[in-house]
Amino acid sequence: MRLRRHIMPMICAGLLTCSVAGCATVHESPLEVNLLATPPCYRDEVYPIFVASPIDVCDLGGMERLAEYAKSRGCANTQFFVLYDDGDAEVLADRIRAIRCRNPRARILLTGFSSGCLIIHDALCLLEPQCIAVDRVCYIDSFTLKLFMRDPHPNNVGCVSLVYREKNHPPTDIPRSSVYYLKTTNHFETPTDPRTVHVVMSNLCQLAGCCY
Repeated sequence: MRLRRHIMPMICAGLLTCSVAGCATVHESPLEVNLLATPPCYRDEVYPIFVASPIDVCDLGGMERLAEYAKSRGCANTQFFVLYDDGDAEVLADRIRAIRCRNPRARILLTGFSSGCLIIHDALCLLEPQCIAVDRVCYIDSFTLKLFMRDPHPNNVGCVSLVYREKNHPPTDIPRSSVYYLKTTNHFETPTDPRTVHVVMSNLCQLAGCCY
């Protein structure tokens, strides 16, 4: 896959950023009350997968903390996916196939940060010919996605949330997409920004059938 050809530059960039960025704190969302009030049998049908950026080797963006937050708010099937520990887009596609095989009613949310969005995109490209879809995707502030995204974007997604800094314009022409702009100028603050957390929680609430 394309990420493998760029792996060393991304590792170097990630190591460099470790010395200049701080750790992120996840901002809580008011929607957590709605999600926790949903019957567990509804939440058990929701499968959130958070895909870290290979560039962010120290997880300064806080994707793992965002995944832990979602899990602590009742989404027991939450998974955290890291390229170096778990594998590439093919492995992610295998996970989604396994979820669909195990639970045909599963509602899947894929959330990626930075270059992690490209892993999600490539997994969708692998799944599309097999008519395997996911319900929602959330792309967080990824410049890499704009560079390498297939035209057209894979069509096996129910809807897409594009959460980007105001100065980092999101990709265009993605079907069924909505754009949410963040005021922060720090790329590594975007995954735990209050609005990002709200968008992710909103997606989880809708997949769990919440009313809010």
